[in-house]
Amino acid sequence: MEKVLSSHVGVKINEWYKMIRQFSVPDAEILKAEVEQEIERMEEDQDLLIYYQLMCFRHQIMLDYINKNRPTISSLLDQIETSQETLTGMLEYYNLFFRGMYEFSNKEYVEAIKYYRKAEIKLEIVSDEIERAEFHFKVAEAYYIMKQTHVSMHHILKAMEIYDQYDLYKVRKIQCSFVIAGNYDDMKRSDKVFPHLEKSLRMAEEIQNNRLISSAYYNLADCYECLGDTDQAIAYCEKAVRINENERYDNLPHSLYFLSSLLMKKGDYKKGKDVLDYGFSISVQYDENLYKRLFHFIEALYVDKVNIDQIKQVFHFLDENKIYAYLEELSYDVAGVFKSKNDHETANEFLMKMLDAQTKILKGDCLYEY
Repeated sequence: MEKVLSSHVGVKINEWYKMIRQFSVPDAEILKAEVEQEIERMEEDQDLLIYYQLMCFRHQIMLDYINKNRPTISSLLDQIETSQETLTGMLEYYNLFFRGMYEFSNKEYVEAIKYYRKAEIKLEIVSDEIERAEFHFKVAEAYYIMKQTHVSMHHILKAMEIYDQYDLYKVRKIQCSFVIAGNYDDMKRSDKVFPHLEKSLRMAEEIQNNRLISSAYYNLADCYECLGDTDQAIAYCEKAVRINENERYDNLPHSLYFLSSLLMKKGDYKKGKDVLDYGFSISVQYDENLYKRLFHFIEALYVDKVNIDQIKQVFHFLDENKIYAYLEELSYDVAGVFKSKNDHETANEFLMKMLDAQTKILKGDCLYEY
């Protein structure tokens, strides 16, 4: 049987990666199958085999985003880890970058940033513009979650500047708009949030991407809550939940948590409790440890009429895992409940916890080592 040149397989892996970045699953699956057939007949090339393993890893992350499905991620990671000592150049960059994406998908945000920082040191060897845009988008996404607003905005604008030059990356443009809107929301600039979210929703509807339509609804709900319009927030959140439920998306626990919280704050405790119970069962089903804890928090605050021990357990988990954004938000919610009971002393105690979380968020600006 005639041997296949490794350079030919390398070109096909590049095409495969291009389809992955565009979220073109059918094309990516076809190219993956072709690469796997050709590797069987390929001349020996250890670097290219490592490149193939890394791309399998990245392919699985794409599938995980579209449909919660991680049967091979850990085994792929083991294969790549055993090859780490031989990784150099672009292979080393991809290993660090994809590992950061993997940690982010597992909600290990500090670990994700750690790998992204290491990948950034290698970014100067990346000549492909779209690949650089991918890096800036992923880093911006992680820093947004960690409430590092200005660092996130710096990276997301770099990514958007590149994506805007290409028509094929509509999904990424929408996702960039979400991050930009989220950062403006954290800056309390609702006047700048809505145009980005409304544009994102229109674009998502044009390409009929239900996952992104759901995300647009969720983000609009969040923005309306910030403006104090709880009814509108609930209406948009319910739209997001319906899509997530119908499609069985992995962000269903997140949207159910938000909806339960909104209903409880409005005083609709019966419906809020129904959503809470359903959301907790979904979190168990999806093995979402963070949201299991957050549902415990809602139950402790609203159903159990302030179970301090349970609340402190959730806070300990958030603090230990450096999820300070939720720690800030939940401290404020608890303070509000105690204030409504005229227990100003305990309300001030939780306001101090909120300020402490904000301080820890600000200290996160010093994550880089110089």
